[in-house]
Amino acid sequence: MSELFRRTFAEINLDHLAHNFFEIQKVAGFDRFLCPMVKANGYGHGDVQIAKHLEKCGVENLGVCLIEEGLLLRKSGVQSDILVFRGFDKYGAQKILDHHMIPVVSTWDQIHCLESIADDVVSVHLKFNTGMNRLGFDPDQAEQLFTYFKNSKKLKLKSILSHFFNGEDAYLENGESKKQTDQLALLLNFFKPLNVFAHLLNSGGIASLAKVNNDSNHYLQKNNWGFRPGLILYGYQPKNIFSELNLKPVMSLKSVVNNIRDVKKGESVSYGAKWIAGRDSKIAVVPIGYADGVHRMLSNKNLALFSGQLVPIVGRICMDFLMLDVTDVLLKKQNKKYDDEEVVLFGYDQDGQFLSAEKAAEAAQSITWEMLTSVGERVPRLFKGGAEL
Repeated sequence: MSELFRRTFAEINLDHLAHNFFEIQKVAGFDRFLCPMVKANGYGHGDVQIAKHLEKCGVENLGVCLIEEGLLLRKSGVQSDILVFRGFDKYGAQKILDHHMIPVVSTWDQIHCLESIADDVVSVHLKFNTGMNRLGFDPDQAEQLFTYFKNSKKLKLKSILSHFFNGEDAYLENGESKKQTDQLALLLNFFKPLNVFAHLLNSGGIASLAKVNNDSNHYLQKNNWGFRPGLILYGYQPKNIFSELNLKPVMSLKSVVNNIRDVKKGESVSYGAKWIAGRDSKIAVVPIGYADGVHRMLSNKNLALFSGQLVPIVGRICMDFLMLDVTDVLLKKQNKKYDDEEVVLFGYDQDGQFLSAEKAAEAAQSITWEMLTSVGERVPRLFKGGAEL
């Protein structure tokens, strides 16, 4: 670990990661395809360390978007099967095969690239578009694809898959996810002679399945759909209607007080004078800013944990700094020294108090996924726990 000249970091709790994985596995059982997603630097948490700890938990499959992400995992010693979801050209296909990764194919061009370079039989996962309208074959190409894979000597079809565009409604019997699931169920039945399975359930789908797990007649129970957990793996529900999974957030974004300034009533703080002190105030300057992933839109909107209490961010968030109004806290604790006092933007403070990344997402008119993945490269990830399973 490099030295922390600036004590701003993301604390990653590997025990919480393992806890979340085992919560997901309880719903999945042990006969279901389970592929945790570690793309986008493990949702901002550090992909290599996350992947290695998941391997300690017993994971056999991992999902990435980019070939580059898979290559980094391989070069770092990750042994699990790595599914590459984005797509590829011929050069990318060669890299996938050279490093023993598994291609998810969405176009005929990708099939032809693999066919042209494969020396041995290559297992592939075949993606269908059932409504997301982003990647994947249209269902009306199923017959042509079935004929191709039935006769191919080089490519072996291992599974088919699709992607929910509103997985949070999968618990409903009349939602959009029901329509997508029905389409993939028909495709699964069509490809059944090729002895394939299907994976479909993202975080919203998994949370939905947990919600209806006691209903054996629910449509999600009709097939043993594979899991691709993302957000829930990192400790957050995809929607506040879900509570069946007992999740523990994995990341805490932390910094410390750089200095505390006295600001007189009527004086402004930060660029543009967008916050004016309504009283003589104590302003804590914190060395973290929008270059670190604290969105500028949170200026004058969001809160942070300081000395165990919620305090407002005031003034515009800068590239390297933000400011907190800590007047009320200091009035109550006048004799306490606050140099290097811990500040938590989201996650747990040293006393276990919690501030959700969901709150920051709401204030920024964004989503929790973006809050986590926005934490910048220059913010070190410090890992705790993970010694025992």
